Amino acid sequence: MILKVLTTKRQIREYIKSFDNQFIPKVVSIGEFLQKAIVVDGKKFIDEDLKRIYLYKAVKDLDIEKLGLNKNFLDFFKNSDLIFGFLNEVYLERVNLDEIDLADTYQEYSEHIALLKEIYVNYKKLLDSEGFVDKITIEDFRINEGFFENIEKIELEVLGYLSKFEREILNKIPINIEVSFEVTKFNKNLINKMFGDFKEGRYIIDYHTKNVLFYEEVDRKMDVEVTHFSKRADQANFVFASIEEFVNDGIKPEKIAVILPDENFSEYLKLFDNANEGKTNLNFAMGDSFVNSEIYKKLKAIYDYISENDEIAYLKCKDYLEEFQTSDIFKFIDNNTSEKEKKILDEELYKLKKLNAYLQNHTKQEVLKFILERLSALSFDDVKGGKVTVMGVLESRGADFDAVVIVDFNEEFVPNVNEKDFFLNTSIRRKVNLPTREDKEALQKNYYYTLFTSKKVKLSFVKNEEKSISRFAYELGIDDGKNGDSYYAEVLYKFSQPEKVEYQEKFELPKVLYPTTLDILLSCPKRYYLSNILGISNEIEEEEFFGSRFHSIMENIDKLKFSTYLEYYDYIISNLLKDVNKRDYFYIKSVWDDRILEFAKKDFEFLSGNITTEVTKQRPKNDFILKARYDRIIDNMAFDYKTSTKSQNYEESTQAEFYKYILPNHKIYFWDIYNVKLVEVNPELKNLDEKLSQIKNISFKTEDEKNCKYCEFQFSCNL
Repeated sequence: MILKVLTTKRQIREYIKSFDNQFIPKVVSIGEFLQKAIVVDGKKFIDEDLKRIYLYKAVKDLDIEKLGLNKNFLDFFKNSDLIFGFLNEVYLERVNLDEIDLADTYQEYSEHIALLKEIYVNYKKLLDSEGFVDKITIEDFRINEGFFENIEKIELEVLGYLSKFEREILNKIPINIEVSFEVTKFNKNLINKMFGDFKEGRYIIDYHTKNVLFYEEVDRKMDVEVTHFSKRADQANFVFASIEEFVNDGIKPEKIAVILPDENFSEYLKLFDNANEGKTNLNFAMGDSFVNSEIYKKLKAIYDYISENDEIAYLKCKDYLEEFQTSDIFKFIDNNTSEKEKKILDEELYKLKKLNAYLQNHTKQEVLKFILERLSALSFDDVKGGKVTVMGVLESRGADFDAVVIVDFNEEFVPNVNEKDFFLNTSIRRKVNLPTREDKEALQKNYYYTLFTSKKVKLSFVKNEEKSISRFAYELGIDDGKNGDSYYAEVLYKFSQPEKVEYQEKFELPKVLYPTTLDILLSCPKRYYLSNILGISNEIEEEEFFGSRFHSIMENIDKLKFSTYLEYYDYIISNLLKDVNKRDYFYIKSVWDDRILEFAKKDFEFLSGNITTEVTKQRPKNDFILKARYDRIIDNMAFDYKTSTKSQNYEESTQAEFYKYILPNHKIYFWDIYNVKLVEVNPELKNLDEKLSQIKNISFKTEDEKNCKYCEFQFSCNL
């Protein structure tokens, strides 16, 4: 019998479907194959949740705050994948950390590695004492002969990367193994690491001897049409229009795929798919998120009410709030779950109940938050029956399509390299022969490269002042393409056209002006009219994470005294890192730490005077009252902090003009934190007079449409 080993579940389904009333070979996924192939005598493999509990015990007496992790069980459980990611990579590649030379690394880095080694030792001892084994703690194993009984040959298809430990398993299997793979310019280094030096092309080799059994050249030609949009949601229009175009060209819907670098984009597609006159085009490989279930909505409404006293949440949950407050949380879930939801929840609730002993010291509110986070990762299988498949990039490996639509090809989503590199830099990776970040990115390039060489490909991305196409595009030979804002605008908006807005020829100007108000009136009076006169509200984007946090910390320096600039730095950085998640912790450390140190050194000399923070001042001018908020005033100096990574002309800004006019006897400074530069400005106030004169003669007909591109009202103002 032949044992077929494939990469994804979708591959397995398609492989089985290809056998019409024929004998089907035994087929398994590569993960299942590697797990069942070995036995560790006297040990049993630990499950995912239990291994996290043992890891929590392993760090009990260690200072894991140095790694940016919290010892609170709920927080640690959620973030433990950062440690497991590191341990998996190092120990599955059989790297001995004791032999790594850390001489050229900074002190904190060396401390991190030492702490991680200690965590591993503790974790392994705990598992050994309880008769458990994790794949990362295996020192010796034997092949599970029962699993391979009656197997004459193994056909293994490799679409990614096999670790050194996984290759050790293959080495010990005493059966003929034929490995198939393709070598491209992007994955050649990783293929070399796994199997040896092969030129580009498609191969089948004998794994044990490395003899080539089959080879063919692959002529990969790309037919990629690229379109960019100023708003992310508009790519949904592009998807449906592209599908229609492919079908009109004679391509069967089941041979079309929509690829999502970020699977959250599926929510846009589901929304518009439902609006498409009742016709369902799409089949979502990732399923339907459990957050859309009734039980999740109930629990979320309860949490929002008890944690924030949210009035809307109370209206949603008032009918079952008393039941929740007077009963066990798991019993409440059991009593309020539909049969459909129970099928999804049974296994997860079983796991949660096993964790219950570790939840006893936490409030019901904290436990509910923990449960919500767990449930949000669940999904229902897609049952709508659409013929066009929507999937993530990894799921698309090995799939055979005639046409592909790819969205979100932006730098923020492509490449998507995980966080393990925070503990092992590129230099160390090269020393110990671990895959580097470049290797991982090359593997992703290879996934996209094989997608791009389908028969037809349409690709989109968001292009505006903040977002641009992924650098992968240029390496893959793809350009920026064309703008699709106007061409695709009507594809789906016919289902949700906004009502026409009636404008008055004139409206009353505000008496009090802030710098931003004046800028809005000057750039687009309609925007001001819609929001302030008609009261049309739009969803407000959350303030940029670092800037918001930095400003909040600096509000308190008027109440503090620092002996040295290092003490000042320590106050800022420790508060920036306090209670942040792992991703934000390492973002701050890698991008802002050195800048904050330099800022503290330069700014320390200004802290000796009479300091006030978050000061609002005003002064009348012409028919208006000009008002501005200063981040900090020290004696006769006024400061504003800027944390944007983009260069700005502070001298000519309306904000600088307001600052100088309201406090004419003060020196005005903008602290450019990213470039660690203190900029003194002394703007021409005649420009302010001109701006105030301009708004007295507002006309909707004089707008410059370039201001509309990123405006939140662009679909309401009837331009």
